[in-house]
Amino acid sequence: MEKKIRNIHIIINPGSGKEKSILPVINTFMQAAGIRWEASITHKAGDAIRLTRTASRNKLDAIAVYGGDGTVTEVVNGLVGTEIPLIILPGGSANVIANELGIPWNLKEACALISQNPLRTRNIDVGQLNNRYFIAGISIGFGADLIKGAKREAKSKFGILAYFFSLFTAMQKLKLTIYHLKVDGVSHEVSGITCIVANAGNLGFTKVSLDKHIDICDGLLDIVIVRKADLKLLKLIAITLIKRRRPDNFELVKHLQGKEISISSNHKQIIQCDGEILENLPLHIKIVPGAIRVLIPGKYNKIIAQTSLEPNCQDKGIFFDSLNIS
Repeated sequence: MEKKIRNIHIIINPGSGKEKSILPVINTFMQAAGIRWEASITHKAGDAIRLTRTASRNKLDAIAVYGGDGTVTEVVNGLVGTEIPLIILPGGSANVIANELGIPWNLKEACALISQNPLRTRNIDVGQLNNRYFIAGISIGFGADLIKGAKREAKSKFGILAYFFSLFTAMQKLKLTIYHLKVDGVSHEVSGITCIVANAGNLGFTKVSLDKHIDICDGLLDIVIVRKADLKLLKLIAITLIKRRRPDNFELVKHLQGKEISISSNHKQIIQCDGEILENLPLHIKIVPGAIRVLIPGKYNKIIAQTSLEPNCQDKGIFFDSLNIS
């Protein structure tokens, strides 16, 4: 059982989400719960890391973050190596990690988790790329173009539709690429239009997972490569983004798992890591198991899927619900 939270620091990204007043909601809850709190406001990229590191030097029961997945990732980068729990107050357009952990998007409901009795936390994995950490994942090629095209202004105004609008631009940049991977020492060569390295499987705004076997607490990273672009891919995207249900045909996909991954390709491609655009390949990525402790709802009871995908990264050719596709 976790001890009660009485003293917290909140990192707030004022540019996250749609225009709404959040401080009165937070203040009303904190006063009613008898919690002492202070807040820091971010102004530019990197601020949340710096502010988190500064706040973590004080005696705190937890550090909270209000913002989207990019802000959450920065706070995680500031918290790795400490024992301070993280409280996520979702304020973004996708909120992948909040969805993954069952944290409500409603600010009042998210705040209420702080005073639930008993408190529950969960240790989650983080990925490490060079000297940075990520929690959702990395995408290369088409997947990165899709995220890059959804500008902050569009996400604030249109929400999930911003990604749908970005889809058409990303489709025009499609290029078949050969990905050279080394996964836990085993080499693979796969052609495709995008390569995704996922720590969390949730797609956020759709409340659909890339694959039920992707788990943020299993000590593994999942590599998903979409092999080609055709009408089946359009159907896949349409079903996932619009109908919010899992498609029934995933022969286009190769799926691997591992703890340490190197990736290079025969074409220069855009790379995004938790929403941030990065330099070109090659990449060297590894998993850091249980690196962060996060406050979760008491009702959260995600069952770890039993799967034939083993840590030695043998390709099982599956994607979504154990479909046996070779």
